[in-house]
Amino acid sequence: MTQLLISLLILLLLLASGFVVLIVLMQRTGQGGGMGAALGGGAAESAFGADTNDVLTKTTIYSIIVFFILALVLFLLFQANSTEKLEATDPIILAAPVEAAEPAAPTEAAPAEVELSTADDLFEGEPAEVDAEAEPGSAPQQP
Repeated sequence: MTQLLISLLILLLLLASGFVVLIVLMQRTGQGGGMGAALGGGAAESAFGADTNDVLTKTTIYSIIVFFILALVLFLLFQANSTEKLEATDPIILAAPVEAAEPAAPTEAAPAEVELSTADDLFEGEPAEVDAEAEPGSAPQQP
């Protein structure tokens, strides 16, 4: 039942947002005429008469209020729905009080012995001979 209510409210939210966009586009912006004059040639003025700006302003305010109320109700429904799912999955998670864990006492561990090596230790055997007349990028020849 909750899922159906959420789906219907999402549909209403989408319709309200589209309505807000259309109402805002129909309003005049100063002397420019607004998008409504460009798209409809003053269709809002012929529909509402001389009080076009008042009607569109009030409609914009009420539709924005509806939009925000729908968004808030959807948020609360999603929160309640996720809490119910969490309780159904594992009721111990929400029921058990969270205790602060005490930090573990540091243990005295013996320092690890690190053996340092040099470049000579890395090569086992004799170093390769370098041919002074070899082309750059060629591999050195092994004895």
